[in-house]
Amino acid sequence: MDIVDVETVLLSTQGVEKRGAFKNPELAVLITRSWIILAPFNQAKLRTIRLARAADAKAQGASRFQQMWYAAQAPFALIDSYLGMTLTDVRAEMPSIRVLGNEEITNAQLLTGSTPARFGPRTAGEPPHKLELETTSGTISLQIDGHTDPRELGRLLRDIIGERFRAD
Repeated sequence: MDIVDVETVLLSTQGVEKRGAFKNPELAVLITRSWIILAPFNQAKLRTIRLARAADAKAQGASRFQQMWYAAQAPFALIDSYLGMTLTDVRAEMPSIRVLGNEEITNAQLLTGSTPARFGPRTAGEPPHKLELETTSGTISLQIDGHTDPRELGRLLRDIIGERFRAD
């Protein structure tokens, strides 16, 4: 596959790949103009962000509970850190990424969850969107963070996949 490594990440979101009852890895789902990148969570970077956020909250005089809450938001900070990165940077940070393009995806469907509240902190309580990607090597079933704007996600997927993309 000839990947244009200078493309930047336009949308980043958290996803869970549904593989089976006990094998559901957390992923960073990154979308550029031409590619869908599925990257396993970088646990070392997540741990560093979590510790830094807890220390920052402690330095600001937050209570122990507030420090834990602030540290618990680390996965969202991790996902947001990929926005604007190039594929070269993402590949350097996580060499085990999967890159899917127009040629590999034979069909795709997005089923949206409910629209999240516009204001307030992100929480894990929003109903996820479901994204099914049928590829030349099998089906990939993803649950996408419910805070992701389904219209923007759909627009970017339609640009990559074209007429083979369906949304509810």
